[in-house]
Amino acid sequence: MAEFMLGIDSGGTAVKVAVIASDGTEVAVRGTTHPAITPKPGHAERDPERVWRCLGADIHKVLADAGISGEDVDGIGVTGYGNGLWLVDEAGHAVMNGVLTLDLRAASLCTAWRNEEQDEATRRRRAHAAAWPGKPMPLLAWLHRHAPDTIARGRFALSSKDFLRARLTGRVAGEVSDQSSGGFSPVQSRRNEPAMMECVGLGDLVRLMPPLLEPMDIAGEVTAEAADLTGLRAGTPVSAGCSDNLAVMLGTAAIGPDDVVVMAGTWGLHQCFLSELPADETAIFLTHGLVPGSWLAIEGSPTSAGQLDWFVERFIRSQRPDIADDVLFAEINAAVAPLDPAAPPIFFFPYLNGAMDQSSARASLIGMTNWHGLPHTVRGVMEGIAFEHRRHFDRLAALRGRPSAARFAGGAARSVPWREIFAAALNLPLVLPAGRELGALGAAILASVAIGRHPDLASAVAAMTRTVGEVQPDRALAGLLDRRYRIWRNLARALAPHWDEVIDGGGA
Repeated sequence: MAEFMLGIDSGGTAVKVAVIASDGTEVAVRGTTHPAITPKPGHAERDPERVWRCLGADIHKVLADAGISGEDVDGIGVTGYGNGLWLVDEAGHAVMNGVLTLDLRAASLCTAWRNEEQDEATRRRRAHAAAWPGKPMPLLAWLHRHAPDTIARGRFALSSKDFLRARLTGRVAGEVSDQSSGGFSPVQSRRNEPAMMECVGLGDLVRLMPPLLEPMDIAGEVTAEAADLTGLRAGTPVSAGCSDNLAVMLGTAAIGPDDVVVMAGTWGLHQCFLSELPADETAIFLTHGLVPGSWLAIEGSPTSAGQLDWFVERFIRSQRPDIADDVLFAEINAAVAPLDPAAPPIFFFPYLNGAMDQSSARASLIGMTNWHGLPHTVRGVMEGIAFEHRRHFDRLAALRGRPSAARFAGGAARSVPWREIFAAALNLPLVLPAGRELGALGAAILASVAIGRHPDLASAVAAMTRTVGEVQPDRALAGLLDRRYRIWRNLARALAPHWDEVIDGGGA
């Protein structure tokens, strides 16, 4: 057998590909950032052909970086951001731009659906299928209303990773975890259910549901055409893959019943596995797990480290366009680290893309004075993001109990001052997994089982993951941030009734 796996992660900001050794070591990583295309306010899209071309070039480069050829790749795993919408034709080619989960065009539809009178069965289906604007159902409903010609050209509604897998293999299919997250598959069964579309008035679009694969299925093999583009060997097996939520659980070795993951990336995620459905399955967001009889409980929103990236891009990098990312963030961390945490705070509300429970919420800074400088503002942004994480974490803990520790991953985990803020804000020890591209690692782990390199997930995870440290919460800082969090929550509640007015801007 060849020694290497390839893991592909179609993230909300960048699409990355990693060469993974048999022990889980990242041998080489490449990626391309794809800034959101925003043709109208609230829209967030991605050019599918650019994504595919860039992935092909990045695979060529990452193989060269690793000093191997496509012949040395034993199998390929794929993962990607959940929800959004990639509408394709029969051959798997996109008929429109891919839509990101940050998209808000369908916000008014979600509000209308929530406010309509409905029976209990419809309420439960809608809670899963149309909880927020960036899910496939509201997006399809918006297109059905505003772009019927586009809907007519579409044959299948896919996730971001399913689109890339279709281009690699020539086989168009969905996969259970992403289809479940998108609302096509109810949490009670691992199959497409037309009633999920019918409950939001999309019964005539049931034809868009793709055939389903299980995560550990072999979805197909790299085609000759894809081999020419990527440098991979034609015939290399490609696993069905899973949602990025599940891939992160694998990459962080959080596969036990007591394990919890806190992920601070574009999305802030708080996740654990369940072996049975809660009495009220609408109490928290659920998707199917990696095997039948397991579910992933998810609390989160697009309110995490990506918000700091936006702040840095707009207000710091614009003044220093030529500085490398690692140098810039090292300087930012060095400026934040020595600040007195007890100094007068700046409160940041990380709602550039709305809040999960109020899509009209908007990002804001409160408490600024002429004493504050840029480092204080950055620390305020870090704290505000950590506070939003705590809000979600507390909801997950209410469902399954408070864990003794959590795996911590994502961009914030690579910043020493920020991970100290997180540990104190959550008042929880944070275990740091090895590696940077944990989604790609998780996809590679899953693929290693699919191709038979490991007999099961437990043995694959044991062989391919490890930890590199633990962050203990500072007691004094935890007490300070607990008091500050209470103020932050009160301010958020006070702002909530006014966000619709802010959006309207006095125009109504």
